[in-house]
Amino acid sequence: MELDGFIKVRSASEVKDVINGVIDLTLGIATQGYFDPRTSSEQVDTACLVNADFHDLAARHGGIAVLDEAEETRLRDDGRDSAHIDHLRRLVRSAGGGLVISDANLRIRLDHIGVRPLVETTAQDRLLMHRAISEGQRRAAFFNDPRAAGHGDPLGFLLTQGGSLTAPSQSTPSKPDGRSPTQKSATVAAPIQQNLALSPLLSSLIDPIINNIVRAGNWTEGVGDDARRLMKQFVWTIGDKPCLEYSQADVASFRDALWTMPKTVRVKSIWHTPYDEAVRTFPKLTDANKRANKTLNKDLSYMSTFTKEMVAVGHWPKNFINPLGLAATVTRQQKSSGRIPWKPMHMEAMFRSPIYLGNAGSQRRLKDGRVVYHDAAYWMPLLGAYQLGRRDEHAGHNTSDFIFDQGTPHMLIYPNEVRELKSEGSARFLPIHPRLLELGIREFVEAAARRGEKLLFPELWLNAVKKGGDQYYGVSWRKLVDWLRDQPGIIIPRTSTGKEADFHSIRSTGLSQLDRADINQNIVADIAGHSREGTTARSYQNLLESGGLEDVLQERLKVLVRLPDYAANLQRHPLNVMHVKVRTR
Repeated sequence: MELDGFIKVRSASEVKDVINGVIDLTLGIATQGYFDPRTSSEQVDTACLVNADFHDLAARHGGIAVLDEAEETRLRDDGRDSAHIDHLRRLVRSAGGGLVISDANLRIRLDHIGVRPLVETTAQDRLLMHRAISEGQRRAAFFNDPRAAGHGDPLGFLLTQGGSLTAPSQSTPSKPDGRSPTQKSATVAAPIQQNLALSPLLSSLIDPIINNIVRAGNWTEGVGDDARRLMKQFVWTIGDKPCLEYSQADVASFRDALWTMPKTVRVKSIWHTPYDEAVRTFPKLTDANKRANKTLNKDLSYMSTFTKEMVAVGHWPKNFINPLGLAATVTRQQKSSGRIPWKPMHMEAMFRSPIYLGNAGSQRRLKDGRVVYHDAAYWMPLLGAYQLGRRDEHAGHNTSDFIFDQGTPHMLIYPNEVRELKSEGSARFLPIHPRLLELGIREFVEAAARRGEKLLFPELWLNAVKKGGDQYYGVSWRKLVDWLRDQPGIIIPRTSTGKEADFHSIRSTGLSQLDRADINQNIVADIAGHSREGTTARSYQNLLESGGLEDVLQERLKVLVRLPDYAANLQRHPLNVMHVKVRTR
């Protein structure tokens, strides 16, 4: 026979490497539950045997787990009880009738055990993989067997001699109390959580894994919430499976789904609907609403950090998936055009809107009228323009953040019960720009405090779904930009990728205006909540310690008053605050 006739099968030594490598890995994963005081040995025993039968079914049916009447009869004849069959049936159902181990996942598993994947041997490798996993799970069920436990190194014993324990004549492990694991399974009160204790559904792990990352200080609560939303979106898009059944191909499919999903889609409002149905309702993808590569890479970075914690706590083996391997290229032009500033003419036009000159009341704030109301719709653009804070920083102000009677009037930007900051360096105090004082911000803040309002803009926190800056964007900012768009001679600035200027662009405008040779850029960084550049600036230039708070406030005020006075022609109107439920509309 020609040599070419043999290249579609593994050699005997390669087969041995696959089987031994998979059994070794499976034993390491499957026996972890015995070291967890929260999980009983009986639960782990049961889970091992259910998983063993699951992969045996897949091996018998070309990689697809099939539990038909004939298989169920065979298993019952082998001593499996109704509880065991029920657990197995749920696990088979969770596989969805497809390949239990996809081609991509098979390659990853082979790479992990040091065996070179071959396209020609995919079917053979899949069969070997299922049989080895099944054998490894059966051996794991003997972890507390006297023959393994008394050996001193039970895992080493199970790896080298466990095959004798799983031989057909003793396929049901004997235990010290004389009951087999299948008999014990009927007495276990707690079911196997999420179908399989050793490979729980990914959805059940998202919250605890992200909580770990936040507690370790790697993420703030706000970043954790963003990552939580992303990982739940991943499960919604790809499907909820036992965590070990995900693959790199699933991450690639999710990336493709993010690319084709308009960024205007609010996933949390629709993920109660199956993804395949929801995707048919998405608006048309355009240059203006498509996701930027920078945003995509940020999401993949969240997934990468999540993956590292999954590996650290033992749910995934090392290099199981690699989200950052799917990162998109971000060009220098894309980096520089990620946020386009407004021009001074746009800012001046905003402050000539009916919100500031006179409007027709709640829900008619951009219709010409005779009244001016004071709330987030009025103050948020002014705070952005003159204080240069981020949208959510100003939306999350407490009334106690404002100090008017101790030296230079100033505001605090620190974390509170509703406000997370982007970084530790974002915590800061800022002198209040004279324009805001002239327009009556002190009167507004002090009146809110007298009414017992802890939050400066409580109307932004009434909605159970959209809160803070998101609520402001939906009910006020978006409408202000639409009004601006309709003004003669006004064109909304766009980046080269089609992204329009937004609220954050107000901050970009101000920081751009302060980028001048005679302005100390360290002070600009302090005002913006950015880290200073350079060792001297970071470690030695500390006016707060050497000169005191008032010196710092005065230096920062000298910089803030260099901003263009966009609202110079605004008149101060008598304080006029509506009921909280109709503000900012």
